[in-house]
Amino acid sequence: MQNFLSRARATSRLHIMMISAKGGVGKSTLTVNLAAALQAKGLRVGIFDGDIHGPNIPALLGIAQKRGTAQGQGEPPHPELMMPIEARLDGMDARPIKPYERYGLMLMSLGLVVGEQQAITPEASTAGKMIAVMLHRMDWSDSEGNPADVVLVDMPPGTGEPLHTFIEQGMVDGAILVATREKLAHLDNGRLLRLLKHERVPVLGVVENMTHVICPRCGELIEMYPAPAAEEAVYAGVPVLGALPFHPDFLRETRPAAPLALRTPDTGEPESPARAPLFALADAAVTAMSSLKGGAVIRRKVDECEDCP
Repeated sequence: MQNFLSRARATSRLHIMMISAKGGVGKSTLTVNLAAALQAKGLRVGIFDGDIHGPNIPALLGIAQKRGTAQGQGEPPHPELMMPIEARLDGMDARPIKPYERYGLMLMSLGLVVGEQQAITPEASTAGKMIAVMLHRMDWSDSEGNPADVVLVDMPPGTGEPLHTFIEQGMVDGAILVATREKLAHLDNGRLLRLLKHERVPVLGVVENMTHVICPRCGELIEMYPAPAAEEAVYAGVPVLGALPFHPDFLRETRPAAPLALRTPDTGEPESPARAPLFALADAAVTAMSSLKGGAVIRRKVDECEDCP
């Protein structure tokens, strides 16, 4: 698989896992919105949907999916990914997988090759192998042949497969932890952080999601959960990249609307109070990524983008 590993690396500078120990923290929605915000800042961004059992990224990007066909922009992806795993592993010399493109974002997801109502039930070991097949065959370049600057990987919650396979395949440059302020979420994320530390995966920071709501009348911030006490915050020593509100504008990236970062008054949309914290998060993420090998190029591209937010 080494030739495919080299190809995937050659067509993207950084692979960043969006990860959480618990489900229901808004990780997939955040991944889409952060990807769009990074794109608005001048970067070419890919999204790899690593959640085998619940591949929701296509729906979040407004791609209506029937089995074997994607109703949206771009060419239909590779139905051979649904072949038996042994046949796919034997055929690693097949042509590379080009990402699906939507709103200028590059995307690969198992949700592009199965129907929205179709159950996906691979065994744990098979799920990891399916991730490996897709990753090693990816050609992260856009329709004009330009390579991606960063690929955000929406990982399933927890510390099991396919997380271990993803790390073992050497496709990890760093991780961004998505969390809420609930005590149980902190407990489980503590286990996840210990695993990442053991595997020497750089944790770029944590995003506290759905921390508050914004009053639509006066703009007051109303906390949904109190901030945990210092001794209870399991990510002590890990920088907080941002705190995002629970806001309906984040939820309207479902079809047919574009992600929040791409909706501006210029596109006929009213200004959203959720945009400012989203772009502040994108700035913090760029700064964190710039510390990684190859990340300096990302920092420079963002700094040189004159018309970017």
